[in-house]
Amino acid sequence: MKLHPDYPNLSLIGLLLALTALPGCATSTSVVPVSVEPAEAPPPAENPFVAPAPLGPVVAPGQVRELVPGGAIDWSGRTVWARGAGVVDPGNSNRDLARQMAQRAATVVAQRNLLEIVKSVRVDSDSRVQELVAGHDSVRRRVETVVKDARQRGPARYDSLAGTVEVEMECDLYGEGGIESALAPQPAAGPPPGDSAAGTLSPAAQELLRRCSGLVLDGGGTGLKPALFPRLCDDRGTVLLDPRELAYAGATGAHTVQYVGALSEVLSRPDFGQPLVLRVREARGKLGADAVVSQADAAVLRGMTDGLAFLLNTGRVFVRLAP
Repeated sequence: MKLHPDYPNLSLIGLLLALTALPGCATSTSVVPVSVEPAEAPPPAENPFVAPAPLGPVVAPGQVRELVPGGAIDWSGRTVWARGAGVVDPGNSNRDLARQMAQRAATVVAQRNLLEIVKSVRVDSDSRVQELVAGHDSVRRRVETVVKDARQRGPARYDSLAGTVEVEMECDLYGEGGIESALAPQPAAGPPPGDSAAGTLSPAAQELLRRCSGLVLDGGGTGLKPALFPRLCDDRGTVLLDPRELAYAGATGAHTVQYVGALSEVLSRPDFGQPLVLRVREARGKLGADAVVSQADAAVLRGMTDGLAFLLNTGRVFVRLAP
């Protein structure tokens, strides 16, 4: 059979038609669905650990303070301040000069009073600044330098009736140029314990920081007293956290314990998250500045020392004191 040149495949079509006419052959085509198993989804990547950011002061100055004659130790504001007064010389005809001289005299008196108040600051539960100043000439010189460099707190007040000028001088408890740095020796080289830049937080510490954004020690009703380096202990006397060790390791001036008078100041902050709140069972030590927690609470913290150090260095350890 001669095929038309325009239809070269007619013979193939005829063959197919013939085959379909044979017995047992289907006369219609059917489509068999093919199921394709979806590829197994890869397991979700583990969330990388993100350490909490440093937190600034939570409460306003003056909430937790010790009033003393001539001034105050402001633990929430982290400052010590003292006042001094100078008498205007009534025999000086130059009134402006007389007031300036009285203000300079008031400043000297305020600095002298400030030094005495600084000496009364509790270092820890065993000692005050006075003991360290008396036992170490280098510490005495550094503390005196801090007081000498104190700044004026507000404007001078002139009492024309009494003929006096009063000024207030203050210095910092913490930070570079503060009392804490004057007490601590020169830090060793390298990052301090708990430094987020070190990237060496233990798995236990990372788990702690994933679950809570800070540590709150509720010491209300225990008589707990504030100090520069308050220790956290269990009821057997084992030290769980000692800020002085961090200061001596190079964390001086970073952050430290924040003293608050009400937990609402901490818990209501939207940028803070969920803290771990532990009840202080009692205050110990000669000066009553060591916070003691139960064995059960200590077990939560034990083994996470670097996590506690990190919270301290980022301003996320709070101590509530009775107002």
